[in-house]
Amino acid sequence: MNGLNAGIRRILVAFSLVSLLIASCASGPAPASSSSSSGGGGEDYPDWYLNPQSVYPDDVYLSAVGTGDSRRDAEQQAMASLSQIFESEIRVDSRTQERYRELATAEGNLSESEVQLAQNTSVRSNQTLLNVQYGEAAVDETGRVHVIAYIERNPTAQVYRNLIQKNADQVTSFLGESQSSGDIIRRYAFLSAAGVVASSNEVLLNQLDIIQPGFSQTVPLGYNYEQILQQRVDLASQMRVSIAIANDEGGRITDVIRAALSEERFPIGEQSPMIRVTGSVAVTPLELSGDFKSVNWVLTLDMAGPDGSSLVTYNNEDRASGVTIDSARAFAFQDIEEAVADDFVGAMRRYFDGVVLGN
Repeated sequence: MNGLNAGIRRILVAFSLVSLLIASCASGPAPASSSSSSGGGGEDYPDWYLNPQSVYPDDVYLSAVGTGDSRRDAEQQAMASLSQIFESEIRVDSRTQERYRELATAEGNLSESEVQLAQNTSVRSNQTLLNVQYGEAAVDETGRVHVIAYIERNPTAQVYRNLIQKNADQVTSFLGESQSSGDIIRRYAFLSAAGVVASSNEVLLNQLDIIQPGFSQTVPLGYNYEQILQQRVDLASQMRVSIAIANDEGGRITDVIRAALSEERFPIGEQSPMIRVTGSVAVTPLELSGDFKSVNWVLTLDMAGPDGSSLVTYNNEDRASGVTIDSARAFAFQDIEEAVADDFVGAMRRYFDGVVLGN
């Protein structure tokens, strides 16, 4: 008898730990009538929590449940879980995402929801998804919130298709501008911009195939993505760049610039350069009181075009400290390298996008 009572107590304790206090909110498909899992006399469980596909069938929806300490946390977890469905080998780095946002929104031909897609929505799988909605929520006895996120396949597929088509039209326009220009820098700028938008379109096409398999084949792109990438490499190979930085200890600043230009497929060399990057570095000790030694550094860089006119200028200075002058100088060059990689290289890329945007 004692064993029977203990068993009943264990059942009651287990039941109390999993009972959900339902807080219905947000719009979505009308949930099916809740089914009780207690076997009699207990709280009902929401159908979407027990079996999401019974309320959000897989042929109509993609769905995922998230859990968190608050509704917002639960929604973020649901979004992350939903986005994992879209995991693929296609990746667009943050720099390309930033350039896409600027290029795609500059002419004002995107809707507000499409502009939001161009923003980098942070989810755990590094995916940006369209038309995600949140349905019912529930709070359990421990205070944990459960939320379901879902995408309705057919209308969402149409939203993706429309945006992909707009991007494709933009790519075609950029390619036309590149082909009609007699200036090699302008040609490269528009070709690079076409590659950026086409890269983002590849991600959208991949997502569309998951939302509605085969639907991406109905979008007439009018371009070949691989050909755009190859054309960009071929054109960049004709744009030799020379680099000359005075007082560049160990060629550290030169190496940062060289690496960035190599990513763009520009050849580096002194023979008949089309683009010239010049500049100087100055690191001088400072007489300051205290236990640390300090130096002041000044960096000046310039990128000039084929006719010698300045395309990008960059000036920066700051202070670095260390226990010795040598360590202070080492820290100074680390700061300088970061400034070059983040600011000057970014300015170079923005120059080419500025050609496209008319800046």
